[in-house]
Amino acid sequence: MDFRLTYEGVLSPTSQRNTRAKHKHEIRKVFHPQLKRLWAEHPVLRNKKTDGPGIDEPELRVDVLARRFQLGAYNFVPLVTQDFDIHCNIDVLLLRPEPPGGLIGAGDLDNRIKTLFDAFRRPTNMGEVGPYDEPEENERPFYCLLEDDVLVTKISVQGDMLLEAIDGRYDKNMARLVISVSLRPYVATWTNIGL
Repeated sequence: MDFRLTYEGVLSPTSQRNTRAKHKHEIRKVFHPQLKRLWAEHPVLRNKKTDGPGIDEPELRVDVLARRFQLGAYNFVPLVTQDFDIHCNIDVLLLRPEPPGGLIGAGDLDNRIKTLFDAFRRPTNMGEVGPYDEPEENERPFYCLLEDDVLVTKISVQGDMLLEAIDGRYDKNMARLVISVSLRPYVATWTNIGL
């Protein structure tokens, strides 16, 4: 399964002094409706029930995941989980308002990518959602890409120059991202057979 996520806005670096929980959750909130639509439209995910040997009463996979990954008032639905036995490869096209090149020395780029990857995964404690103690009505359940970022097996980042202003400005902290996600089973199981 291959699909793309997009993000446009501030992409701030994470540091030990500033974990940017609020910022990460705001990025997570941008990915939520995109992933929700993927679950609703993709034939492998749409109305997919838990099935296989030994399952008497199949349930919608979304409901099972939402119940399993409850955190406070949130019910997270990660697409990539430990029990799916799949590889998750992520390729990021990072457009920023600086000339191409210098990707490695581009002002804390690795910590900006860390912010992005933390936003891909479900929070594991309420401190990771910042001031958002409760999900909005359209975030019940809340869709995210990863149960844990250790499930990513390949990362690629390509930087290029942003030629169109974001919100009418060329700020060094602004970025436009096109994220290509590729999921492939590494062990065929009942849970990932369609992927």
